[in-house]
Amino acid sequence: MLTFLKNVFKKGELRRKVIFTLGILFVYRLGAGITIPGVNVGSLSSSDATNGIFGIMNLLGGGTLERFSLFALGVSPYITSSIIIELLSMDVIPALTRWRKEGNTGKKKKDRVTRVLTLLLAALQGGVLTYAFDTSYNILVDTSIWSYIYVVLIMMAGSMLAIWLGDQITQKGIGNGVSLLIFTGIVSNLPNAFLTTYDNLVTYDSGMWLDIAWYVLFVVVYLSIVVFVVFTEGAIRKIPVNYASSTSVTMRTREQTHMPIKINSSGVLPVIFASSVLAAPRTIVSFMKASSTTKMINTIFNYQEPVGFCLYILMIIGFTFFYSNLQIDAEKISDDLKKNGGSIPGVRTGIETKNFIKRVLNQVTVAGSLTLCIIAAIPIITPIIWTQTENANLSLGGTGLIIVTGVALETVKQIKTYITRKEYHGYIRK
Repeated sequence: MLTFLKNVFKKGELRRKVIFTLGILFVYRLGAGITIPGVNVGSLSSSDATNGIFGIMNLLGGGTLERFSLFALGVSPYITSSIIIELLSMDVIPALTRWRKEGNTGKKKKDRVTRVLTLLLAALQGGVLTYAFDTSYNILVDTSIWSYIYVVLIMMAGSMLAIWLGDQITQKGIGNGVSLLIFTGIVSNLPNAFLTTYDNLVTYDSGMWLDIAWYVLFVVVYLSIVVFVVFTEGAIRKIPVNYASSTSVTMRTREQTHMPIKINSSGVLPVIFASSVLAAPRTIVSFMKASSTTKMINTIFNYQEPVGFCLYILMIIGFTFFYSNLQIDAEKISDDLKKNGGSIPGVRTGIETKNFIKRVLNQVTVAGSLTLCIIAAIPIITPIIWTQTENANLSLGGTGLIIVTGVALETVKQIKTYITRKEYHGYIRK
């Protein structure tokens, strides 16, 4: 670890990239701690902004929503618009489908459309959130229409500024900017979460040492889950691929490599989708008058209830298969292999290769979906079978843990690649 850090700060260009990235993240966290002027967050408890779909937005923003800060929306509108554009690119809108095949030029066009949609979604989300919280908790000091417009405009500007900061990290820093903003928000709450969990679990009486033992066990289990998530994030299925290449007029050789398919190629999105779908009805009825209908909806769509838990697991599995097939286009991979003279041993090029890749992807996705289900179910089941953690503020597993480990692994991998490239640069002839 020390050697790795030494190598990071020894390289001049890499050191500048890391310092630049840390500086941008500091600016983001500084803005995340500043409440929007004219908003009284004292009337808003932390539980009000962490229930239902608000909890997902608050998680992705690193607690910015419960403080109604300048970055209250975070990058949530951008993530939503990116997913919408990707879905519409799948032979739904011809122009987007065409741009998808145009390489960098098409990517730039899609990015512009994504930014416009992000701005519209930020306006919609900001307006809905401000109206909903002000109606229920009177968070606005001034309830005039101009006050609403003022707060929504600041939320829109904050969201677009957060995206710009993420772009600066991607272009001039190290790692994926948007992912690092989410990562920083979640990690910044971990120390306070561990301390709060300690206060909830440990009571200073005759049973204090037993409580401390339970807390130590809690931390060990948490770290074990982190190791499990790291293992699953790095697990891949290798498909061997042979490429024919000519070294002379009379000699032909075959170069062998492999095509890696991650067990969890969909990342954390299936868990976020499933949580959002379940949380949306409960969030809507939370602002309605209590009745038998609202009670039934809360029971059905609450994943802490048996019916809601089953729906939650089934949706995670369904979304995992959907997004994995969206991420990995078997037909495009098959065509690229055929054009570049590549083939999978024992499988004919063309339709058979496409079917083989799809079959392997679906087999691997079974393991990936079950892994996501286990990680997502841990914070729900743990308080039931381990009552000592019922009041724990630190969730065992869940969406945040997958995001943190995934982003950390990807960033470290990019840094290692950069270090290796610089070390061998002197041996490469220009």
